Amino acid sequence: MLIKEFISETNRNQMIAKILKYYGVGNVRVKHKFMKNHAHYEVEKGVLYLSKKYKSIKPHQLQEFLITIIHETYHAIDAKKYGWQKFRDMWETEANKIEQGHVKGKSDGYWDNPFEVSAEKFGQANWKKWKRVFHKDGLM
Repeated sequence: MLIKEFISETNRNQMIAKILKYYGVGNVRVKHKFMKNHAHYEVEKGVLYLSKKYKSIKPHQLQEFLITIIHETYHAIDAKKYGWQKFRDMWETEANKIEQGHVKGKSDGYWDNPFEVSAEKFGQANWKKWKRVFHKDGLM
């Protein structure tokens, strides 16, 4: 499977739109801002922020990019499923339980949060599928 030297900003945006639409959260707004990660979903605003740092994606960044986008999409799915306020409250409750030592073997309110763990598993489980789809579509 050949991958282009880089994935253009236009193709990247088409990829993201296709993922969001497929999972039924196509109404999520997409905005750009400077940040370290490829993306972040802000549940209160229903906005998927994309890093300005990654206008084009290089082949060695593709796996991380797809996992991150799919991970953040999973948060949008949860927000739609529960309602954003309930989802935010559920996420924060889990984080607080962990940080207060109420969950045996867990210490990090972010990385050990079951909502983050589920989203990461979802991203890990689905990125190869999307890589194949986007290659077939000629976006990479």
